[in-house]
Amino acid sequence: MAVRVCPHCKTEIPAPEVAAHSDSVVCPKCGVRLEVATGPRTISSLCGLAAAAIAWWLSIGSAGDLGGVLPTLYAFLAFGIVSALTLMFTANLQNAPAIPAPEPAHAPGPAGHGGGHH
Repeated sequence: MAVRVCPHCKTEIPAPEVAAHSDSVVCPKCGVRLEVATGPRTISSLCGLAAAAIAWWLSIGSAGDLGGVLPTLYAFLAFGIVSALTLMFTANLQNAPAIPAPEPAHAPGPAGHGGGHH
């Protein structure tokens, strides 16, 4: 089975759409609400963390005024770029859980005795 394919109508969904809306992807053909499975999310997070650790380690000896900030900045950028790209290539879609219906707010009891302030 190919990645980024709707399990209902087998329509391929664009990678940027899946990466941008991984919790709530809507199939353009059948309109079913989908989400990325947990396996590819874990893989992309671990790849991003590994890239961030490598970027931090390679830039830890930076000299200059920004020497203390650059390793963190590079690690942050590496995590964001690598995890998003990995998710684009490994995303496997599954049915998203149903959105719970909103419940109406309860009205206070008669004569305002619902507070419990005694």
